[in-house]
Amino acid sequence: MKKKIILLVIIIALLVSWGSIAYYDYAKVAISFDKPTFCISPILADDGGSGKYIGLGYSFFIDGHLDADDGYQVDKYTYKILGITIKQGEATPKKG
Repeated sequence: MKKKIILLVIIIALLVSWGSIAYYDYAKVAISFDKPTFCISPILADDGGSGKYIGLGYSFFIDGHLDADDGYQVDKYTYKILGITIKQGEATPKKG
């Protein structure tokens, strides 16, 4: 019985850790319009970061541009978990 409880606690801790990492990357892309932190990017375009970013069980397809003031900015993104599209978004242009 004690081993089952320990195993359950470990599984819950791993799920919470994974969820935190996945949400952090999602917030970085969808809210801050920046590149994800905890993903690898095997396929990128020559524009500084557009392409596919792969995390553990989730991925992003990002289209963006280099901005002289802010560095790389995400224009459009598609967020997938286990290959299922969860959200697509687009940055609104800055005023000014």
